[in-house]
Amino acid sequence: MKNILITGGSKGIGKQLVKAFVERGHQVIFTYQYSAESAHNLVASLNAAGFPHVTAFKCDMGNDEEVKALFREQRDILKEVDVLINNAGIRDSKLNANPKPFIMTPSKEWWEVMYNNMNGVINTCRAVLPSMIKRKSGRIINVTSLAGIKGNPGQSAYAASKAAINCFSKSLSKEVGGMGIIINCVAPGFIETEMVENLPDKYVTGRVGNSLLKRMGTTDEISNLITYLALESPEFLINQEIVIDGGMN
Repeated sequence: MKNILITGGSKGIGKQLVKAFVERGHQVIFTYQYSAESAHNLVASLNAAGFPHVTAFKCDMGNDEEVKALFREQRDILKEVDVLINNAGIRDSKLNANPKPFIMTPSKEWWEVMYNNMNGVINTCRAVLPSMIKRKSGRIINVTSLAGIKGNPGQSAYAASKAAINCFSKSLSKEVGGMGIIINCVAPGFIETEMVENLPDKYVTGRVGNSLLKRMGTTDEISNLITYLALESPEFLINQEIVIDGGMN
């Protein structure tokens, strides 16, 4: 049984990941920031289905003091994390139905996205790496985005933050890859989650039309790839950003 930490695990891709790892017999700790009801319902449903090894904690992963407090207060279950999946993040304008162009986005709002998305990854890596280095073992998967590779109108901060996470991951991997720690990124394309529900139909249709499969991806498809990287992939698969986008790229 491995100890899996998933950030942003109450909805979307994170929720599917929680289910996938728990159902495979691993202990899962996941964080959430706003969706307390969804998080508690997920834990309750898994417990009722006979999967007791799942725990949820409220934590703003972009706040280094909150992350430090979480690891300090829950040291018994977080002292040895085998797999870290950084999935938590926010989009420009909190995914406003009408994303703002860069020139119309207040500086504070733009940097909030950059700060939260980057800091969430940095904070968790700082917290888990000492133990991983000591044990010479560990896997980190950072969820980036196709937007961080191709760019996206109305999402300049989100795209920039995801590109930064990829470059951070590659640099970090070169520092610790020789210590038994495998770091990879997964860059999803357009995926069916709660985050796309408020987007204009015209925008959704245009994005889907650009893919070879002419559909959005599913959280299960993303989860299958991430669980493979976390549990089964060879150590020779390291320091990569793997795109899964239905041919949109």
